[in-house]
Amino acid sequence: MPIVPDPERPERHTLVDPDGIPLARYVHVLRDGRVVADLFELEVPVQRALPYVLAELRDTRIAGSPELGRALVAAGARPHRHSHAYSHDLRDLPPIPSRFELTPVDRPATELLPVYLAAFAPGHPDRMEPPHALRHLEGILAGGLGELLPGSGLAVQDGRVVGAILIATIADAPAPFGGPWILEVFRAPEARGAGRALLARALQRTRGSLGLAVTHGNPAERVYLELGFRRVFTAYSVDL
Repeated sequence: MPIVPDPERPERHTLVDPDGIPLARYVHVLRDGRVVADLFELEVPVQRALPYVLAELRDTRIAGSPELGRALVAAGARPHRHSHAYSHDLRDLPPIPSRFELTPVDRPATELLPVYLAAFAPGHPDRMEPPHALRHLEGILAGGLGELLPGSGLAVQDGRVVGAILIATIADAPAPFGGPWILEVFRAPEARGAGRALLARALQRTRGSLGLAVTHGNPAERVYLELGFRRVFTAYSVDL
């Protein structure tokens, strides 16, 4: 059997060769209707594993190292996202800017949607079209990815939502993904500073550590570094 699930944790799979030698380990998840081999870790050199990945994981999104991602693209896979995971140990906390009113998440997804769409304009690598974006936000607010944590919040100006941060603990995920995780953070283009204020507030209301993922080249990386986040993981996801 080329793919072997862990009997105690069925979502964790091992890709093996015909002799049963492990080639890679990953987390099998269904995300946005697509099968994803997440946190893909090779046990052997890329070129040895490559034929088995291509043969056994067709129609799967692979999220692993940039080296593996580039090798898969060269073999015909489609690039999806090059991203970095960041984590904050909550030891040195920045002050919270006071320009915006910061509140709990006490409004429906329909009030967050216009800000979300403005933040991720057409052409942005993280863009979702309106129907899908609304379902995505509704799912988060309903606890579909875990109960929202106290660090979640909204930035409000003149009674209107201009930014949001949504945080939950993702069950059964390894560090740094298993602790409090920023599922979404976004702001209206004109609300400069709202994202920083929401992040600072979240850091002060979170315990243990706080993690997030950001697309490679996103200018927001500078803000995360200034607030004390450090890069802990890089992934290059592709579609087979």
